[in-house]
Amino acid sequence: MEWEDKLDDDEWYFSNSFESITKGMSPEEAFNYIPNVIEVLFKLDDDFLVWETLYFLNELYSLADTTQIHPFLEGNWSVLNKHIKKYEDSYATPFKELKRHLRITE
Repeated sequence: MEWEDKLDDDEWYFSNSFESITKGMSPEEAFNYIPNVIEVLFKLDDDFLVWETLYFLNELYSLADTTQIHPFLEGNWSVLNKHIKKYEDSYATPFKELKRHLRITE
């Protein structure tokens, strides 16, 4: 909410917010947090927000230090893929990076 104002005040708003969430997270905690981010992605309808959230998901996977596809992501992959396709920029860059990291080919 009111993210545009917060971003105007702090160009690193999302980066700082995501860092505050992940600070001190263990790999297991990061992996277990993945469903929360996926649920948020389903609710978003703005390409910029989808983009930022996908990069956060990528960061969680980096912190989790795994390429294992979370069971929640695996079970919702086709729905997520369909949702993200609506956002051309996000689908082309951060989503593509996520697929590459997880070794998903379509």
